[in-house]
Amino acid sequence: MTPKKLILFSSAILGMMGVLVSVIIIVIGGGFSGPGPSILNPPSTRDLWVVGNNIANDLELNYSLTDQSMGFPNTNEDVSMKFFDQGKDWRVLLTVSNNNVSKYNLTFSKVFLIPTGILDAPTQKILMPISKSIFAIRDIAREPKYLVVGAIWDTINVGASTLSVRIVGVEKIDTPAGSFTTYVLGYEIGKKQSKLHLVKELPLPIKAEVYNANGTLQYKYELESIKRGVSD
Repeated sequence: MTPKKLILFSSAILGMMGVLVSVIIIVIGGGFSGPGPSILNPPSTRDLWVVGNNIANDLELNYSLTDQSMGFPNTNEDVSMKFFDQGKDWRVLLTVSNNNVSKYNLTFSKVFLIPTGILDAPTQKILMPISKSIFAIRDIAREPKYLVVGAIWDTINVGASTLSVRIVGVEKIDTPAGSFTTYVLGYEIGKKQSKLHLVKELPLPIKAEVYNANGTLQYKYELESIKRGVSD
């Protein structure tokens, strides 16, 4: 076998092993359910979701955000993100509107929307509610994840228990930005279920409602509108 054929053969074997491992993990985690891939129709790269995927130049996402993780009073604000292509990075015009309107020019990597550069302390404080809510998905999806019902994305520790954060279902929801068929990433603590709604074609969750171990709402947000550049 020539070296080229050996490389192709090895790549094919590794690809098959990757799919097999993904199927086994999903089956062990509770199995396939709902529409989409199954044991006989295993997930592929088409079923992967990546933070920051499908951003195009001039894309603008506008959210409403309520955050009470810092205690009272709640933070209620409108958050706008407009993306500009800067080669290997995105320049993001971030506008935060509550009692005042604040604008920031930030830089994020195109891989997982990781911020680059160092922010001063006042800016970090203002951006903290956004980092802990809309951008919290970066801590859960630290690598590409399967948008497949039953797929485990992460685990969290609550006391002595470990809970799985998984795709629990597919749900059609209405938002001010329109109607979407979403994959629901969720986990349940006590009687409260935290949910994040993801759409394959969008780079961040479009809706979320997250509770802490005491059943207290930590934050919620919803996509208010999407604006795309003329070239899209």
